[in-house]
Amino acid sequence: MCKTAYDEAYLDSMIQKTRYLFKLIARNCLDVFGTITDYMNGEYRKYMDMGNPLYLNKTPKQILGSLSVSVDLSKDISEIYDEFILEWMADIYTYLQWKYNIPSNEIICRIKAEELYKKYYPLHEASIDNGAEKLVRNFQLF
Repeated sequence: MCKTAYDEAYLDSMIQKTRYLFKLIARNCLDVFGTITDYMNGEYRKYMDMGNPLYLNKTPKQILGSLSVSVDLSKDISEIYDEFILEWMADIYTYLQWKYNIPSNEIICRIKAEELYKKYYPLHEASIDNGAEKLVRNFQLF
């Protein structure tokens, strides 16, 4: 197995942060998948991938601010996107990057946000580890 991207102590908080981030994106952006892609390709994510604690500890609102996304925290839930699927996507993207130490911009290039959203139903019953492994094999991330 490859060396993980950063200390496992950060993994849970990164998963929780990314879940909340994706839900905020769904509630505040018209182009949800485009904004997720911008995040995965962005400077903050690059430094998170390297395990930089300064960036690993940024809040979702700070991250969205870096993408010039104005956040309205009063919005309850997305009426267009299933936020449970977005949480699953956050788990998969975060886990893939952490476990396999693959840069987020490479992951999003190979598994587009729209594609991953559609893969929820064939993969959602698998554990995050098993789902990530299947994606690694199917999308040849290595």
